[in-house]
Amino acid sequence: MRVSGLSDEDRILIARCLKGDEKAFETLLNKYRASVFSICLRMVRNRTTAEDIAQEVFIKVFSALNRYDPAYPFPGWLNRITSNLCIDHLRREKERFVSLDQPAAGNDDLFVQLASDGAGPDREAESKEMMAILEEALSRLPEHYRIIVVLRHQEQLSYEEISDTLGIPLGTVKARIHRARNMIVEHFRKRGVLPGDLEIGGECV
Repeated sequence: MRVSGLSDEDRILIARCLKGDEKAFETLLNKYRASVFSICLRMVRNRTTAEDIAQEVFIKVFSALNRYDPAYPFPGWLNRITSNLCIDHLRREKERFVSLDQPAAGNDDLFVQLASDGAGPDREAESKEMMAILEEALSRLPEHYRIIVVLRHQEQLSYEEISDTLGIPLGTVKARIHRARNMIVEHFRKRGVLPGDLEIGGECV
């Protein structure tokens, strides 16, 4: 199911881009740069690599813009390109292991919320410990599960939007979300944390 079409602002910018207006493309790039980089960083877990992939995304967008279908939401089209390039990179670099010494930077509350029952030093220390375990769990998810978690809990996409973005059936999206949560819960159990202590994106796992 396709949600909204092309926004008026993006329609104007894309029309100008297709006429060779470099300033319009720079405006379009600046509008979506943070979102693209954020997805890349969550997927590849390395700032330099994320920057390289984000740059590659916009190079591909520029070269493929004349084939973009305006009936399809532009952010969804952009997310699909970003997701595919991230997954391609992870598959090429599958032998690499992500270290917890290199956590993803940024605001974790964009897609992860740890359950909280009050403030204070003890609670803050506990939350940091749980966040570290969660980062570890996410880094160990297979790429086709991780991208769905990122799109769902960072980008706040609906299941239907994820289905459109990744070009996979809605049932597959739901199944992978469920499986990803189970894998995260299992990782927490192995670390001695009860599943009831954890929420992801406001949804208990």
